[in-house]
Amino acid sequence: MSVENDTMTPRERILAAMEFTGPDRCPIHHYIFPGALWRHGQRLLDLVERYPDDFGNENIVANLRNLPQDDQTDEDVIEYRDAWGITWRRLRGYTSGEVLAPAIPDWDAWRDYQFPAMPGDEHYEALAARVREQHPEHFVAASGGGFFAHMCHLRGPANFYVDLAEDHPGAHELADRMVERNVEMITRSVAAGVDCIRFGDDLGGQDRLLMHPEMWRRFFKPRYAAMFAPAREAGVHVWFHTDGWILEIIEDLIEIGVTLLNPQHDCMGSARVGKICRGRVCIRTDIDRQWTIPFGTPEQIEAAVREAIAAFSTPDGGVMLHGEVGQEVPLANIEALYAAFYRYGRYPLEWLQGR
Repeated sequence: MSVENDTMTPRERILAAMEFTGPDRCPIHHYIFPGALWRHGQRLLDLVERYPDDFGNENIVANLRNLPQDDQTDEDVIEYRDAWGITWRRLRGYTSGEVLAPAIPDWDAWRDYQFPAMPGDEHYEALAARVREQHPEHFVAASGGGFFAHMCHLRGPANFYVDLAEDHPGAHELADRMVERNVEMITRSVAAGVDCIRFGDDLGGQDRLLMHPEMWRRFFKPRYAAMFAPAREAGVHVWFHTDGWILEIIEDLIEIGVTLLNPQHDCMGSARVGKICRGRVCIRTDIDRQWTIPFGTPEQIEAAVREAIAAFSTPDGGVMLHGEVGQEVPLANIEALYAAFYRYGRYPLEWLQGR
């Protein structure tokens, strides 16, 4: 492993992988939960300094702010109310949890419900300043706002699934207001000069979509397309994260403009996903975090990285390497993951010849 052999800036590398124009190596994106940072401490910080990602280890820097303090532990249960009026419960060592009380428990509450204020001009001025500061060396992304998962949180997941099943007009009103809000934010972020708009919605369970594919196509697909459009029309990339089984709608996501897809590919079969995606959309890998990363051996982790690169890479790019690290992951496994990213992700991928 060495960044000394790099011939591209991080932004050049990321764009080359996403646009299939030939990166020097697969770009890398780390995510480590606060609990893992708390448990491993300086040893883990030293490790990520030796194996840096192409985003300035941004997620690690952010999660360092969430470490337990004084007599707190990463197993503490925290309850809080967010700006949308949703009451949450989670473990301190993580960054998300479960909805304890939705903001819109019934449609009577919807009549008087107010979305939080939109970001002001100062937000987009600061974003534009960040773009000027970071370009041309560093890649800059902005959020596309919440949608499916966020509506589940606002209504409560069980309530929202019933809304969808009943084709409730309130669900359509909520979705359209979310789209309108998000399109405004996306349009202003694009005008600020970002490289990419990020979206994140967990649409799948372990072995199937959370709804019938035709329901997704009727209710969600045109609304996602409307949110992606301001970015794609301006030549800005669309990054879409989604956990769980999404095999039936991958073609749809590519069709409406996703250029970087982050699926939980192991649960569907990496080779199976690769047959649909390889050469058509860049994949941000999700090396199996249910078993391999926390409980596998370093050798099994290395094999999983090789499998993902083989499934999704082309000679011209198409892969961003990523594996999520929870608080239960041994330090040796984290090092095996990051070392494999550097060892097997450099172009030309000569180790793949003859496979």
